[in-house]
Amino acid sequence: MFKQLAATTIGTVLMFAAGKTLPAQAAIIRYDFSNADKTLIGSFSFDQAAAQDDQLVTVDEGLKIFAAYGGQTYTEANDSFASVLTNFLGEIPANQGLGLQFVVPDIFTVNAGSFIDANTVQTVSYTSYPIPEPSTIVGLSILGLGLLVAKKK
Repeated sequence: MFKQLAATTIGTVLMFAAGKTLPAQAAIIRYDFSNADKTLIGSFSFDQAAAQDDQLVTVDEGLKIFAAYGGQTYTEANDSFASVLTNFLGEIPANQGLGLQFVVPDIFTVNAGSFIDANTVQTVSYTSYPIPEPSTIVGLSILGLGLLVAKKK
């Protein structure tokens, strides 16, 4: 009984010690997006802290984009003015989202919930995948290791 209590106490102390030594960082938020007929698919990511200032995350603030359309790939280098509108938590509320305009070799635009090219206007859907911050991963790893050691004993 005392060994389990000691292992739990040590695990808790190590978790808090690791949390103190590692500076708190905002999570990296990743979104996948696509138009209705899946001719445009892609993803983008940004640091949650960039959304907390003004709800507009730009390429200059670390917005990373990868998109595939018409057999071509596009990144933030193809549209240095790309941006995403979020709330303060980095979530995309209704009527907000990605703002892209790619012109070479195919012209298309993503404006929040709309995909627009020369032939069509379609809706764009977003799916989020938050990536946990490093201190959370370290803390859970230490806790799991403590439980594993206690289980072996």
